[in-house]
Amino acid sequence: MVGFRMFNFSRAFLLFLSLFLLVACNEEKKVFMTPKPDEPVVDVNVDEYSLNGNVIGKTITDISNSDDLLILPLDNQLKAMRRAYQKEALRKGISADESNARLHVDENLSYDVFYKVMTSMGISGYLTFQYVIGSNFREPLDMKLPERCSPLSSGINSCTCQRAKLRKQNTELLKECARKFIELFLAIKPNGNGVSYLVGLNESGLIDGQKIYTYENIDDVWKLIEDIRLRRNLQDKEDRNQIIVVLGKDMLVKNLAPVVKKLKIFGYKVNFANFE
Repeated sequence: MVGFRMFNFSRAFLLFLSLFLLVACNEEKKVFMTPKPDEPVVDVNVDEYSLNGNVIGKTITDISNSDDLLILPLDNQLKAMRRAYQKEALRKGISADESNARLHVDENLSYDVFYKVMTSMGISGYLTFQYVIGSNFREPLDMKLPERCSPLSSGINSCTCQRAKLRKQNTELLKECARKFIELFLAIKPNGNGVSYLVGLNESGLIDGQKIYTYENIDDVWKLIEDIRLRRNLQDKEDRNQIIVVLGKDMLVKNLAPVVKKLKIFGYKVNFANFE
C-alpha cells in the first residue's frame, strides 16, 4: 500500500513538472516571438514566412525555388519598417543606430533557406539578431553579421585581404594577410548516409598555406578545435576567435544548432557562408 502511494506521488510529481516546463516553454516562446518597435520578428516555417505575425509569402516559391539570395518581399517590408522606426526615433530625438531583429526558423528547413533569410535581413540593415532553430526558445543564439566590404576600405583587414586574393595581386599584402589571419572554417556536407566534416585554416602563416582536415566523426572535429585553441603560434591572430560555418545547402538546419552551441562554448563568434 505504501509502495502504491509512493508510485502515485511520483506520477503526480512528474505530471506537475511536465506542466510547469510546458508553461515555462510557452512563456519563453511568447516573449521571443512578440515584436517590439525597434526589433522585428521574422518567422519561417516549411510552408510560409511572416514578419511580426503577418504572412508575407510562401517558403517554397519565394525562397527554396528562387536562385536569388535576396528575398525581395521580406527585404521590402524590413526596410519599410526600419525607415519608419528611424523616422520616429528622429522625431523623439533618440538614437536609431542599432538594428536588432529576431529570427525563428523551423528545424526542418534547409540550410539554403536559412542562409537566404539571414542574408536578406542583413541587406535590409538588420545586422544584429537573435535566432532560434526549432523549439528551444530558452537558449536563443546570437548573430552579428559582418558589414559589407567597402571598396574604399584600406589597411590590412578582411576586406582588403579578400580583394587581394581575388585579384591575386600585391604579394606583400597577401603575405601580411596570411600572417595576421588563420581564416578558420568548418564545412559540413552529406556523405552517403552520413556527413563529412571539413576544417580548414592557414596554420603556416604563408600565402596559399591553408590546410584542410577531413573527418567522419564530430568528436574528432572538437579535438582538433581544442588543439587549435591551445596552439601558441595561433593565439595572436586577429581572427583567432572567429569561425565560418557552412552546411550543404539541402541539409536541415536542425544539424546546425548543436554545432553552433559547441563553438560558442569554445569562445568563437560564428558566421555563415554559402556552400558553392
